Amino acid sequence: MNKPFWFNVIKQWVDMGKGEYGVTFPFLVGALANQLDKEPSKMLIDETFENIKNTPVNGYYCEVRWCENINEPVISVKELKELTNITLKADYKVYDKVSIGFTMDLMGMFHYDCDTAHDCLLKLTSYSLEFVSKGCFSKNGGEFTPFTNDDLAFINSVKKLTSA
Repeated sequence: MNKPFWFNVIKQWVDMGKGEYGVTFPFLVGALANQLDKEPSKMLIDETFENIKNTPVNGYYCEVRWCENINEPVISVKELKELTNITLKADYKVYDKVSIGFTMDLMGMFHYDCDTAHDCLLKLTSYSLEFVSKGCFSKNGGEFTPFTNDDLAFINSVKKLTSA
């Protein structure tokens, strides 16, 4: 069974060595907007979080953590068995299995200082909207910018992978 596009974007980013942990939410939402030919809007951000939260990929969960390399929150996909090696401060569950979890480093460092999973999700939505509403999805040189040609080539390669 094919995995959803959002999952493949996150997983391939790490597998291809483009990042250590995962992608930023503006990047993920921008990639989805590109793939679906939709406007990057609050509605798309909300849909993205709802899909990740409510329809996890079997055997995996999403982990939101702080990436010091780019000074941003990022989302990664991890096998459920890796939960024994990490301490989550808050999470969402589907059938008693974590679908998306927030690490202690994220919740302590993310400048919005969130206490619950719901609080983190609301703040990440608002934070992401700040960039995607301006067409800025990719962090380059310390700032969010429109996608680079390399980013678009990556997104197109994931589209091919997802449709295969």
